[in-house]
Amino acid sequence: MYDQSHQILIAGANSELASALIARTINNSKYKLLLVSQSQQNMCQDNVQAAIRRIDDVNLTDEVDQQRLSKEVSDFFDGPFSVINFAGNFWLHKSLIRTEFTEICDLISSHYLTLCGVAKAVTSAMIAKGGGRLVALSCNSVSYNYPDMAPFTCAKAAVECFVKCYSNEYSMYNISAAALALPTMRTSRVIKEKPEGDHENYISPEELSEILLEQILTQGQYITGNIIRLFKYSRTFYHQGYYQRNPRQEG
Repeated sequence: MYDQSHQILIAGANSELASALIARTINNSKYKLLLVSQSQQNMCQDNVQAAIRRIDDVNLTDEVDQQRLSKEVSDFFDGPFSVINFAGNFWLHKSLIRTEFTEICDLISSHYLTLCGVAKAVTSAMIAKGGGRLVALSCNSVSYNYPDMAPFTCAKAAVECFVKCYSNEYSMYNISAAALALPTMRTSRVIKEKPEGDHENYISPEELSEILLEQILTQGQYITGNIIRLFKYSRTFYHQGYYQRNPRQEG
């Protein structure tokens, strides 16, 4: 039987961060992966050794899709399992009054409601199979209250609050939860949007994958409800102003 840290549901599986985690595990026979995406998935499956299942066209905020995912999870995992939610839209730094309200709603939905949706879909199965671990992604901006980030930061603050509440509600079932507060990540989109950024000192998707697999998923069940802040020293973070590091998308 696989253990909790080796049975993993990856939601938002088409994201760049998720793709790095999949690449690290997909050819390793000790992992059993359930990959969930709202769009058609495009990961390579050559020489796959790990037990793997992919589910396309899953909207985590839709109740019918939540029920479909719940059944897939119950059928696929044979014991405690972990869930990592990578779902969430990219945010460009701009003021509130120049942000369309539909974009604000999409941010809240893609970052916070998807977490609620996947948790609602899988928790009953977690209880039935003896427990598990829920991992969400937050952002260090929650601690700093930066300008030009209000909709995104508030959605991530909701993520952190949800993780704390969820961990208390389900700890009796051997279920734990954590949120990783990420700094600027070295994804292709970030490099494009911040061409003058301190790219070498951003955490890479591959580094994040190692942290998730070797440190976060392997934590004991008593370590729960925590917001884990990731930080890699960057000269620009300490020696440049906020607007120098994060150019606005408008005048």
